[in-house]
Amino acid sequence: MENKIKILFIDREQGEYLLIAEVLSHIRQVEYELVWCDQLDIALNKILSQEFDVALLDYYWGDTSARDLLNAARVQACQTPIVVMTDEMETEVDREAIRAGAADYLIKGQIDHLLLERTLRYAIERKQTEQHLTRLAHYDPLTDVPNRILFRDRLEHAINLAERDNASFTLMFIDLNGFKQVNDNFGHDAGDAIIRICAERLNACLRRSDSVARMGGDEFTLLLQKIAVNTDVAHIAEKVIAAIEQPAEINGHEVVVGCSIGIAIYPQAGRDADTLLKHADMAMYKAKQEDGSSYRFFTEMMNQDVRRQLRLESDLRAALKKQQFVLHYTPRVDVSTGKVIALEAVLRWDKPGMGILNASDFIATAEETGIINALGYWAIRQACNDLKLLQEFWDGPLMMAINLSMRQFKDDNLVHEVARIFADNDIQPGDIEFEISETVFADNIELVSLCMRPLSFFGINFLLDSFGAGNSSLLHLQRLPISTVKIDLGFLQELNRSHTDKRLVSAMITLAHNLGKLVVAEGVETKEQKEWLKEMGCDLMQGYYFSAPKSYAEIINWLQMSASHQHLLLN
Repeated sequence: MENKIKILFIDREQGEYLLIAEVLSHIRQVEYELVWCDQLDIALNKILSQEFDVALLDYYWGDTSARDLLNAARVQACQTPIVVMTDEMETEVDREAIRAGAADYLIKGQIDHLLLERTLRYAIERKQTEQHLTRLAHYDPLTDVPNRILFRDRLEHAINLAERDNASFTLMFIDLNGFKQVNDNFGHDAGDAIIRICAERLNACLRRSDSVARMGGDEFTLLLQKIAVNTDVAHIAEKVIAAIEQPAEINGHEVVVGCSIGIAIYPQAGRDADTLLKHADMAMYKAKQEDGSSYRFFTEMMNQDVRRQLRLESDLRAALKKQQFVLHYTPRVDVSTGKVIALEAVLRWDKPGMGILNASDFIATAEETGIINALGYWAIRQACNDLKLLQEFWDGPLMMAINLSMRQFKDDNLVHEVARIFADNDIQPGDIEFEISETVFADNIELVSLCMRPLSFFGINFLLDSFGAGNSSLLHLQRLPISTVKIDLGFLQELNRSHTDKRLVSAMITLAHNLGKLVVAEGVETKEQKEWLKEMGCDLMQGYYFSAPKSYAEIINWLQMSASHQHLLLN
């Protein structure tokens, strides 16, 4: 312990202050400086100032106690140990004070210089040890700001205080824009440097009563106390954006990132921690859809969207249990032979009272909630089962194309589950083709490629859907096990109206062939489209010109008819 100790004495009575000063005068080996504070409402700021080595706090202040002060100091990660004093021993107060964060407990009339010296010394030493352990558990090692655990504790405390005082506070959820590009272009060390710089800039934007935390990756939260009006919150958001967007020099390069901010205000956006976080996160994703850095408040309209999403999520889970999902099948025709060589399985929901719903009506919610994993495995199993039955009467090879979502690629059990489904249905891997969207593929190349390789080794084919809509590199198209590309539907819809799109589609077909890929055109609706695509060398086609998606029973009849009239499919 240092030879000079500065003590903050928090008590209304000057006589108590003088008594403690007299007791301290008997301690020779350490010099003590005693500072008196006789107002409880200003004591917290003094304690948090880190000006003092230890605080002595009278627990009772008339009809109130110092419990709230202790809780506030604990939540704000106070680094100054606090020793509580009462006039007589009270076991409940002792326990309550220690739970609230007090370092020790003293009875005023029983304090001598030996007891006081030992109590102060132990309190300081224990606090130092506690701070070290707390920092390891509650602070992000990269940025030295609070982590998710400590932030959650502070958020719960803010809710309790706001509920008690009928007050408001603001939660901001911040996600950096352009962080992935920094990692990709300059390496992970540069990414770490940007995270540290942004944490420092966020801290600089805050008042002492506010707090910043790193939630993980490139996500941060801000907790802002006692902001009266939304315009003030907006000004702070603008200040944060301006600070984050300042250029940073890293390893000789000027690096610039932006941020998207979601704002949730208590209690309008929620009265519990989970709801506030969800709504701030939702507002952040709305901001993410804007160009550049921006912020969005959670609104009642968003709240209504949340309720609709929650109802839809509940209905989806029930639908999975009640087996309300069905697969319809779209035939894919070989241009050179006119024969159906594949079926694409498309998911439908036979919802009671509403009829058949397309996947676009519910798939986004299934993705967000994670239901897509169970639903996806059901679809793979059902498609394999139907394919096995169809192959029994079909003359020639027949492949099944099944869509995979990004969420499924993140499932560690994907390869194992697919292998088990194939074994259960006696399916040859070459009979299955998994479709992935180019937009998903381009944003998650590393993860997708890690999953594709073992599945490809297993014998599964891969098709890149929405070719031309994303920005996947030609290098990845060459190196990854993608055998087929499907031209984005949007390009085909413009064929009859735009010569530019015709040249673009023609170039895409040529490019795909030069890369050794087969080309599928989907959304073929007219004879003119079919003839032009055939002339351009398109390998495979599907769309309403051939057949709309059909149920299993309907596709059996259609396949039997097409087998006897296959020459008509290309006429």
